[in-house]
Amino acid sequence: MNTMDVLSVTVMLALFILLLAFIFSAGLMTPIIGKKNLLFVVFIGFVAGTVGGAFLVSPVYDDIPEIARGIYISTEGGTETVTADVSAATDIVKLTEELRAQEGVVDVHSEGIVIKTDRFSEDRKRIIEDKISVIDSNITSWKVYTNGTIILQVKRGYNPVKALENLAEWLMYTGGINTRYSAVHLVVEVNPRNVDSVVSYLQARDIIVTGVKGPAEERVAALKSSLPAKSSIVLFCGVLGMLTGLAGVFIDSILGFVRGIYERYRGV
Repeated sequence: MNTMDVLSVTVMLALFILLLAFIFSAGLMTPIIGKKNLLFVVFIGFVAGTVGGAFLVSPVYDDIPEIARGIYISTEGGTETVTADVSAATDIVKLTEELRAQEGVVDVHSEGIVIKTDRFSEDRKRIIEDKISVIDSNITSWKVYTNGTIILQVKRGYNPVKALENLAEWLMYTGGINTRYSAVHLVVEVNPRNVDSVVSYLQARDIIVTGVKGPAEERVAALKSSLPAKSSIVLFCGVLGMLTGLAGVFIDSILGFVRGIYERYRGV
């Protein structure tokens, strides 16, 4: 979270506190406007609190996961995993080298290739499955679907594009099957505090980042799941505004009650 974000949060919370102070002062005016206007004070408190919750507290509430993420990233150990789908037309070897040179990057490797081809028959599917290991011995596992989707895993350190080219060439020569699209699933292990810079680096090159996983992201996900709905927060702010107005109305009684407890406690 940058300085401007912190400043914005501080200003919004300060404005909400000022709004509560206004509601409280409206309650203090009941000796002037009369107790019969108590419902009016309650109504104003609820409405003002709800509006403040919607426009001042709600944006801050939305930022809580990002605020927490910044804290987790600065305190968590281990690494985060950034995954991305890279077009096979990209120079994967060069991209891998460039990523490894980025600050905080621990490791970069491919974790599968997705190939989209023409549709083929069940018989052709069985032939492809039987021949893949012969086409390229560096392909370690595969899934073949008749809708033209082929998913490959290759040995770590092997250029996945090479496996793709070998398979695409074989598919065309033996069955006239065109390869329409292919992508390499790239995995980047990175220190938590450098995740954002690595994601920005990939996005600047029009590479689709498919996810970020790791201890910090898991804690953020757990936090998000535990947070109440935004509507509940807005409603709570409305109730808080109403209670603040009532506190202003009955401030003398409240202070008298507190003073009585204090005096009894002191033995006066």
